[in-house]
Amino acid sequence: MTAATTRSIRLFAAALAVGMVALLTLAPRSIVSPARGQFMRLMDASLAPLVDAIPYGDAERVLNVLMFVPLGATIALLLHRRAWPLAVVAGFGLSAAVEYAQASIPGRVPDLDDVFWNTLGAVVGVAAVTVPRIAGAIVTRIPHRAGR
Repeated sequence: MTAATTRSIRLFAAALAVGMVALLTLAPRSIVSPARGQFMRLMDASLAPLVDAIPYGDAERVLNVLMFVPLGATIALLLHRRAWPLAVVAGFGLSAAVEYAQASIPGRVPDLDDVFWNTLGAVVGVAAVTVPRIAGAIVTRIPHRAGR
């Protein structure tokens, strides 16, 4: 696969992640409620003990974190390994913009706590990409000796 193809796939994935965040956070509640309800039922039925074990954990916060993990990961993949903080800033910026926009959407309620949990999701996504990239760079620098 060429570098241009890889970059195109990464751009498409990042655009898809942004689009999904926009759909889930800016669409009227009547459109999003069925999917949100399914997620909440799944959390209650199967992951409640795990969510309860997380400090300050509840299904709403987990949803906010999970929604931004793909965004943080795809943006980090678009950037140079050392520029990963920009992906966190992008996650924070998009979350703050969403919360600001929600103030003008009927049925939506902006919440500063959501900005924190969304940004944490971006951090998790960035870490999921950045930690292996850094580890790979370190491993490639270690001299390999024959006969060991």
